[in-house]
Amino acid sequence: MTTDVELPTTMDRAPSGSIARRCLKHLNLYFSKRRERLVLSCLSDDQLRDIGVSPSEARTEVNKSWFWG
Repeated sequence: MTTDVELPTTMDRAPSGSIARRCLKHLNLYFSKRRERLVLSCLSDDQLRDIGVSPSEARTEVNKSWFWG
C-alpha cells in the first residue's frame, strides 16, 4: 500500500527551544565553573596538595576571567 504523502526534507526553522536550551547549557557551565573556583579558593595548601594542585595553580584558576574562562 502506498500513499501520496510528502515528508518534508528540510526544516524551515530550528527546533523549538534550541536557543533556550543552549543558553541554559552555557549558564549551567558558567555556574559550575564559578562554584568550583569558589571551593578551590577556600582550600588550604595541604588540601590542594592532596588533590594534586599546587597553590600557584589554584590561584591561576581562581583568578581566571569570569567571561572568557
